[in-house]
Amino acid sequence: MARNNYYNKGDPYSEWHRALPNDLGYIDCDCVGICLKCKQPIYLAETTFDVGQPWKATTTTAALAKMAGLPSFLIFYKVDKNREVIGFRIKQLTPKMTREKTIKPGTWVNMMELLKEKHLKEDCKK
Repeated sequence: MARNNYYNKGDPYSEWHRALPNDLGYIDCDCVGICLKCKQPIYLAETTFDVGQPWKATTTTAALAKMAGLPSFLIFYKVDKNREVIGFRIKQLTPKMTREKTIKPGTWVNMMELLKEKHLKEDCKK
């Protein structure tokens, strides 16, 4: 986890952990898509508010996804003045890294639905 929190301050555990010595690493799991039938994970994602930055550290998220055999993504999200999500820059991290794509919210919904359908056909236990 980054030593300094730039966007979403106020999570007491996060703020407490950031104040600990540097040799105690920690990241939060930003997004774990799940199957509502069997409650198993479908994908992992690292999310970040889009301020035009070219990257965000994703090493641990990608490693966890590989260990779990899940796809994973880096998701930069844009919001309007009412804080409604209006767009994404998304890059798949695993199982194969892709180039970043700029997409609309509906396109990401479609992608999540495809991940869910694949899980229901191949892996769901219910």
